[in-house]
Amino acid sequence: MIQPQIVYEDNNIIICMKPAGVASQSERSFENDLLSMVRTYRAAKGDISGDTHIINRLDKPVAGLVLFALNKHTASKLSAMSGEHSIEKSYYAIVRGIPDSKGIMTDYLIKDGRNNFSRVADENTPGAKKSVLAYETIESAKFDSRDYSLVRIKLYTGRHHQIRVQFASRGFGIYGDTKYNPEFAGARNVFLQLFAYRLSFANPAGADKITVEIKPSGKFLEFGYFMGDESGIKD
Repeated sequence: MIQPQIVYEDNNIIICMKPAGVASQSERSFENDLLSMVRTYRAAKGDISGDTHIINRLDKPVAGLVLFALNKHTASKLSAMSGEHSIEKSYYAIVRGIPDSKGIMTDYLIKDGRNNFSRVADENTPGAKKSVLAYETIESAKFDSRDYSLVRIKLYTGRHHQIRVQFASRGFGIYGDTKYNPEFAGARNVFLQLFAYRLSFANPAGADKITVEIKPSGKFLEFGYFMGDESGIKD
């Protein structure tokens, strides 16, 4: 079992960096998933209760921070925060083209669970859910002779494939997205350039607010913005 990359830990919470390609939680017993890694890690430390709860799941191709509660009481509090959208979730993405300097995207998304696909729909479409995010374009660069931009995203709702769908629907598909960016349809050995870099929330134990930030790697580092190291934990 691969060891989880833990970036924050206390008596009630663990925050891990999930690599791209690893499931947050798997329904198949043979698949190596992050929740199983955390449970194995805790067992190795002598905690065999197995009372570990995943709070925010990331899609398998997405890398970044995943939050776990280590008991039912903390899980209940964090789940309530998540339901009220009071856990702040921020991402970096590399998107096709050059979006406006900043903006808010509001759409209604409908999920096709059978095909693991979501799309923008009319507000009155049965099953469509309101989806909102804010973004800021940081800088642009050329990859493979095409313009791409580094954007910073604050997610206000957590819909299925939300960031990928909303940007792609405006012609700003994410680099490496084989599902929603037609430039990568059928491509192999590419990685989705979407990274959950920041979590911030009230400490359910009543102490100071917890904010964790980490820096992405890979193609993100081709942008000058990441030349300095701004990673860290701020309690």
